[in-house]
Amino acid sequence: MLLTSPSSRPLVLDLDGTLLRTDTFHEMMVQVLRKKPWVLFLLPFWLWKSRAYAKVRLAEYAPLDPTILPYNPALLAFAEKEAKSGRPLLLATGTNQKVAESIASHFGFFQEVIGSDTKTNMTGLKKQQALLTRFGPQGFDYAGDSPIDAYIWQVCAKALVVHPKRGVLKVATSLKDPSDLHYFPRERKRPRALLQSLRPLSWSFSLWFFPSWPLILLWSAFTSSLLITGDLLNLHQARVSKLHSSQFAEGHLHLITAFSLSFLLLSCPLLVFILRAPWEGFISLVYMPFFMTLDRLTRPLHPGIRWIILGLSQLLALSLFTS
Repeated sequence: MLLTSPSSRPLVLDLDGTLLRTDTFHEMMVQVLRKKPWVLFLLPFWLWKSRAYAKVRLAEYAPLDPTILPYNPALLAFAEKEAKSGRPLLLATGTNQKVAESIASHFGFFQEVIGSDTKTNMTGLKKQQALLTRFGPQGFDYAGDSPIDAYIWQVCAKALVVHPKRGVLKVATSLKDPSDLHYFPRERKRPRALLQSLRPLSWSFSLWFFPSWPLILLWSAFTSSLLITGDLLNLHQARVSKLHSSQFAEGHLHLITAFSLSFLLLSCPLLVFILRAPWEGFISLVYMPFFMTLDRLTRPLHPGIRWIILGLSQLLALSLFTS
């Protein structure tokens, strides 16, 4: 259906996962991982106090650059069109207020920003009440992406469902008539993006050395984990240069997926290698920083040349591994 709304009715946009393809909290985690990794040890204590407090403290250590963040082009184009027609636009988000304001000022068409402070995490019912206080029931349209946005869709006029998480579109459909609902689909399906992030072509080198499928799968997982960790550490450079960008830099996969995959795909093979033989564990541990350095240095190169160089490094490590 075509999305048509009275220009006088405010359009309220969520930020994380909606206007942005990514999550600002996870973006700041990557920032401190790259520049001040020791700050991550403080994060559990901040979260124990409250999520809103953690967002404030993390923002102090990891300011974001709004000019390079991955935005949702379809929603952004629609918002810009509505703003030019004179429609009021608001940004209402669980993101820290100062971070949200910096992103809003980058575009210049938001009349107001409603974000989290040290005490209030502006999501769910709290966001619902804040918007009801300003506009009343059915007094605004709202764009969101997650299950918690259902609280706002219950009271808004039109629901814009943007790149929804699993089951969210079904929830929104149950709350709104088809005429009051608009769906912004993903440009790239998650399974495809996930497969591309694993770089299955890099697995071929293990076939030359390992006689059994379990070992082939373990080394392949180990290699994928190092490449995904490299995606996290080189996130900023990939966005600035716009050369050979990753699925995570472009926002086709969430950064929490990168954190999870990196940990799982690394820890399991590494544990097996260490338990199998001390020599295998030693080679794996020494190989990690070597490969990560080579990965960073080769990212500006042509993908084919980069694949050959990284492949040769794998062959060297595997020859030592199986000697």
